[in-house]
Amino acid sequence: MKIYTSALDGEDRRQHDRLYHHAVVKLIRQAKESIIGHTLNLSDGGLLIKCTLDPLPAIGDVLEVQSMDFPEAPIKKVVVRRVAALDQMGVQFV
Repeated sequence: MKIYTSALDGEDRRQHDRLYHHAVVKLIRQAKESIIGHTLNLSDGGLLIKCTLDPLPAIGDVLEVQSMDFPEAPIKKVVVRRVAALDQMGVQFV
């Protein structure tokens, strides 16, 4: 298990430590379009998700995310805070 620690200087100003974690998730846009992606890491504040949404949501967009790893998982609202590369986005729990 690898934990990334929060940095308070430079570009990485996250408040929470991140845990490398791979989980299958369903992402739902406001138009109820959904796609399957997976997490790259998670923290108390949010997730880094790899997916093939085309186009990727813009910073500030609100989505819903649901874990597909166990039945009856709750659906959580998230807001896009960072778009990294062509297929990754950082989201914060709302």
